[in-house]
Amino acid sequence: MRRFITPLTVVGVLLTSTLIWACSVPVFRYALERWPADKYSVVVFYRGELNPEHQKIVSLFDKEGAISQQAANVELRMIDLDSKPAPEDVALWKKQKSETLPLMVVRTPLPAPVPEGFWSGELSQDNVAKLIDSPLRQNIAKQLINGQTAVWVFLESGQPEKDKAAFELLTKELKRMEKTLKLPEIDQADIEQGLVSVSPDSLKLKFSLEKCSREDSAETDFTRMLLGTENDLKDFNAEPMAFPVFGRGRVLYALIGKGINTGTIEQACRDLTGPCTCQVKDQNPGTDLLMAVNWEKLVTPTTQDEKELPPLTGLIGFSKDSNEKTGALKMPEILKNDLSQNASDSAKTETNTEGEPNQSVVTTTSKTSDRPASSLPSSVTENPNHPDLAESAQGSSLVRNLLIMASLMIVVVLGASYLLMARK
Repeated sequence: MRRFITPLTVVGVLLTSTLIWACSVPVFRYALERWPADKYSVVVFYRGELNPEHQKIVSLFDKEGAISQQAANVELRMIDLDSKPAPEDVALWKKQKSETLPLMVVRTPLPAPVPEGFWSGELSQDNVAKLIDSPLRQNIAKQLINGQTAVWVFLESGQPEKDKAAFELLTKELKRMEKTLKLPEIDQADIEQGLVSVSPDSLKLKFSLEKCSREDSAETDFTRMLLGTENDLKDFNAEPMAFPVFGRGRVLYALIGKGINTGTIEQACRDLTGPCTCQVKDQNPGTDLLMAVNWEKLVTPTTQDEKELPPLTGLIGFSKDSNEKTGALKMPEILKNDLSQNASDSAKTETNTEGEPNQSVVTTTSKTSDRPASSLPSSVTENPNHPDLAESAQGSSLVRNLLIMASLMIVVVLGASYLLMARK
């Protein structure tokens, strides 16, 4: 008897958790409202005391510093190599094979796809500014906050024929997906529980495309960051890649070369637009990008339709020209004067085009056609205006609650039985 108790208890717990965590809100919307971006780790290796210039740079990461004020998802770790650092920190330092000090090493959120870090370099104001923010990242964030389903970043290979063929295929398929896919019907019970803060009618199925050249100096760190979302992407430099970005700047996965095809594009789109069957972020695929965006302020829960959003101002907004237009928070002088002209021009362009809708076009593809399929269901309800929707939703909510209570009772009974058997 006892050997059956543990398996039954596990089944009960799984049944209960499944009922609790399943919801009908589309993945892309639930991620935008409910999944805070994971933090990147900036590890600074040094010896002894930092000079005044380096201390000012480090202070940008303080609670009152410019980087923290912009709500960038990053945390700083200082490692003094003269103070008996932990073995794992020494190992990380040695993997860099650099004598530069102070040295910044940047790692994606744990568990890091690239444990040794996807970028390392001198602790400088220019490096910090480009690491934290870039024009393309600000553009992506603006579109996501304005309700775009996903922004597909097309990373060019540098080979015109390959890039053109992949780009045209993705553009065509994404437009087709916009016409053929349907968003799931959101259950009234989920609305009442606050699992979505906007009217279901206001949700739109819209994909957009942003090209990124590997030769763009303003996006060098962003390119390295994209390639750092998986541990082997750097081995495909000769292939175009596509990254579907959703939620608060989360990359679903990379689609590469010949993996950019009709089947993988459709699967990725279904993954993002299907109901959020598991609300636990860590149990869903994807890696967050480092972005200087105050998502909590800009994605404001409301019972009404989304309103016009204020212009985004990342670190690129701290340049003089951008401040005059947006009234952005001023950055300490150490970063203010060294921002590139490219970044400043981009900030002006974003301000001038605020509120304009983005045209659809997209890209994505998996490294191989055997990439695991998503567990999200691909079918959606097609009758959002049913006259008995409210009554049906209430009945659904009641059934769900009864099932949850029954499951909990089963777990309690099984647990008590296990204790009694243990005493005997």
